[in-house]
Amino acid sequence: MKTKHKITKVLIAFLMFLQWPVVAQNATPFSIGKIVKIHSKILNEDRSYVLELPHSYETSKKNYPILVLLDGEVSYHSHSGILNHMTQGGQIPEMIIVAISNVDRVRDYTPTKYLTNLNGSSAVANHKTSGGSALFLAFIEQELLPEIEKNYRTNAFKTVVGISHGGLLVGTAFLSKETTFNGFVSMDPSFWWDNQQVVKQLEKTDLNQIKSKRIYVSTADKFENFDRIPHVFKANINSHELFNTTLKNKGFSPAKVKLHYFTEENHWTVALLSLYHGMQFMYKDLKMKRMPESSVEDIVAYYKSNYNGAFLPPERDVNNTGYQHLKRNAKKAVAYFKLNVKNYPTSSNAYDSLGEAYMLSGDKKNAFKSYKKSFELDTENKHALKMMQQLKSE
Repeated sequence: MKTKHKITKVLIAFLMFLQWPVVAQNATPFSIGKIVKIHSKILNEDRSYVLELPHSYETSKKNYPILVLLDGEVSYHSHSGILNHMTQGGQIPEMIIVAISNVDRVRDYTPTKYLTNLNGSSAVANHKTSGGSALFLAFIEQELLPEIEKNYRTNAFKTVVGISHGGLLVGTAFLSKETTFNGFVSMDPSFWWDNQQVVKQLEKTDLNQIKSKRIYVSTADKFENFDRIPHVFKANINSHELFNTTLKNKGFSPAKVKLHYFTEENHWTVALLSLYHGMQFMYKDLKMKRMPESSVEDIVAYYKSNYNGAFLPPERDVNNTGYQHLKRNAKKAVAYFKLNVKNYPTSSNAYDSLGEAYMLSGDKKNAFKSYKKSFELDTENKHALKMMQQLKSE
């Protein structure tokens, strides 16, 4: 039986090999993002990045948040897949992904000149270009992001994601006065750098400078089958813990910071899990809790005060809230549906729901207007047409 099984596997492999040229000849290229080049006057060099627009970008008039991904040439494909999967599941909103490729990783991601490794050994050769992250952040903030915002529809919420030295850069950006980023995902970051320089910087940082931001820090805590010394990497974990404690001691809101331990992951395997959980944390407040019990004014205030006012109350959530009120008080429900019409003026469904609320509240004139608008936006809406005909006959 074993011999037959082996022969079968070999035969299948051989047949696949024969078919491969045919498949290849019939194949068409498939791409997600596009590579864009930009010349940086600040860095005095050409840089490149992968730009990926949301699936709905061409068919929608929405503005989208930006996600800047460091180490783009390595992380783009895997990270983009996870982000798109989360988007399709409704866990996070669609976003514009900007994955920056590296030129000199040590130079761009480190805040100070430091010629020592994590274990205390000399790193003169490897770290000789270190200390250039201020310029690299200036490139992102003053050249790259303005180009994206000029050419594409963006909103006011921006997130930066990085691991290891990239995570160190994320931490440095979090503490920067000049940053326009609101969300920070720092994955197993090198906070050990220069005797925990980022923690020292945090100690001197004014709370008002960072209190509106959100930061997620992950920690890999497994060393088996890993080529680093456990007690040395424990020093990096300690830097994560000290960063988290210092933040909270300064009065930073616990709801806006998370230190996440991954006890079964090492420095190389922690990235994708960190991205998934980090993005969940970033957008955990996007859906307003207890919306049905909230007034229209409270809903508007909530979304203005969260995420830098970048997101509107979700059409579906507001619509569901309106229908819950419709059962008890049609006139009160009108206000919720009017909010949707204001925020989503091209939505046929929003006008259809408003028409129903007007009709049940006895306002047939406005009910007809709403159904008419709904039908104009979607001539396939047979319900709106039926209701218009019914109102005309009354």
